[in-house]
Parts: sequence; C-alpha cells; structure tokens
Amino acid sequence: MLTCYFLGNACIEIISDTDHIIIDPIFLVPPQKGIEKILITHHHADHINLDKLAEIDQKHSIKGRKSEIYAPKCVQEEFNIGFNLVEPGSKIVLNDGIVKVYENNCWKAEGCVAFLITIGGKNILHTADAASYSEQLRAIKDTIDICFVACFESNFEDYLEFLKIIKPKLAIPFHYTAEKEDDAKKLMNFLEKNNVDSRLLAIGEALNF
Repeated sequence: MLTCYFLGNACIEIISDTDHIIIDPIFLVPPQKGIEKILITHHHADHINLDKLAEIDQKHSIKGRKSEIYAPKCVQEEFNIGFNLVEPGSKIVLNDGIVKVYENNCWKAEGCVAFLITIGGKNILHTADAASYSEQLRAIKDTIDICFVACFESNFEDYLEFLKIIKPKLAIPFHYTAEKEDDAKKLMNFLEKNNVDSRLLAIGEALNF
C-alpha cells in the first residue's frame, strides 16, 4: 500500500512498504517516523528551514541515521548544509521506485524544480508553488495519478490550463495553512466545475492507494 500525507504548506510525505520520503518539509503536522529522503524544490522559507531539517533527524528519521537531502543549486546558495545536488534531468533512485527532477517556474525562485515520484506503481507530481509551468512539465501527459498543485486564487486559470494538458487522474490543491483552507476548497470546486477530478486533503490527512 502507498500512503500520501499532506502536512501543510507544500509538504508532502510519501510512505510505501519500502520507501519513506518527505518533500518541502515545512510541516504543520509532524510526519511519521522513518524518513529516509528529504526532497526540496527551492530555497523559500515556506519550503525549507534548518530547524525543520534538524527536527527530522532528531525525531522523524530512522534511528541512528541522517536522512538524505536532495535539492537544487538555489538551496545550496542560500543554506550552508550538506546535500545531494539535483537539477532538471536528475534522477533519484529509491528502494523500489525513482524520482525524476523537472525544470519548474516558481515565483521569485530561479532554479526551482518539480519532482515526479514513481513509487508503488503510482506517479505523483509535486509542482511546488508554480503557476507558470515549464515545457518539461507540460510534456508529461496522461501518466500522472496525482498532481499536487498550489491554490493561489489569482492563478486558478493557470492551474486549470496546465491540468487540462497533463490530464492527471486526480488533482489535489495544496500549499496552504489552516487559515487558507478556503482557498484550497475554492480551487477544488473550480476544477470540478471544469471537469478536472479534484479532492481536498485537510492538513494532516492521508490518501491511501
């Protein structure tokens, strides 16, 4: 079984029988214990900070082991930490799957990346807070099971246009705090009205598939 948790902001935790990863770990609800890999899309404070990375190693990683961190150059330029550098075209090998790294266009975040996680026979796309999507991302079509997409109301039309191109089986609004949950609900309803299957995950809620 594959379980995907939304932990607030842009933080997604994915757990399978063989792998345990977390993406953009500015979580509002604590993750499960056993994290092996941390993936970071870019350097903004709502996607990475040193306190959260330390908390993962102290409380949420495998006992006696530090989690492996994967991040683009913009993170290297902002933070003095050790990690594995990724760029568009990079691949991260999981125990039973793979992560492909794509060019991404996040607001005021040159060098931002997106992650396509293939695990447990499912394809999960994490788009950070992009609203203007790269040609690399637009070229992914008809293969995505779940696409996590930000929910800033001024960009609803941009999200819809992208989702109509890649045609995921399910779109899940994310990148919000408890105070902004209504934005996610609005996007879900907007997508449903435009024939894109969508579901709201509350902060801390899990999706099993």
